[in-house]
Amino acid sequence: MPDRTMGAEDWAEICRRYLRLYTGAIADMLDKNGYRNQVLPHYITPFTNANRVAGPAFTGQGFPGAGNDDTETRLAMLDSITPCTVSVWACNGSVDCAHWGEIMSTAARQRGCTGAVIDGGLRDVDFINAMGYPVFARFKCSATSIGRWDIREHQVPITIGNTVIHPADFVFGDIDGVVIVPKEICVDILVAAEDLYRRESAMREELRSGMPMKDAHAKYGSL
Repeated sequence: MPDRTMGAEDWAEICRRYLRLYTGAIADMLDKNGYRNQVLPHYITPFTNANRVAGPAFTGQGFPGAGNDDTETRLAMLDSITPCTVSVWACNGSVDCAHWGEIMSTAARQRGCTGAVIDGGLRDVDFINAMGYPVFARFKCSATSIGRWDIREHQVPITIGNTVIHPADFVFGDIDGVVIVPKEICVDILVAAEDLYRRESAMREELRSGMPMKDAHAKYGSL
């Protein structure tokens, strides 16, 4: 279980270690430990050239709502973001607007946020690509969310697909998608996935050297 007194430097080191891995290894270790609903839906994919992200979740959610202006809530949320986090948003079925864009990316990055995962729409992709900032989303849309969708709260438990995400759960995304690691097993899963990665690397080299798959399986076991 991670120490709740960990500072930004501690989290940065954990993020660096996760970023050496890949989502498949993390998902496999979660499955092995009985956590089988931690991979976000297949449609949450990187929409930016930067396609790897890692960090504790800074959660938020909003709901479809016509005619309302959530600017004050949005500003308060952006100013509350803490360093090393990943902004993760449940949009609760809103499909007619963008829920994240370049200005929000700029503001979040300035606060130390390492990327965003949005169960909704994204716009300003060219501008975000110029920043080298990773954003995972469900779709692209040019329409503003103002008057179409209301941000209601942040740093609360949210649900995307079948996955419940609590503040500070660990978020890891790459080209294959996004996986959520419950905060209480963040380090344990990291260590297990690092061991898996080492064994896979050794097995890969043996296979490239001509070892039959049956022999490699006998030596390294089921990976």
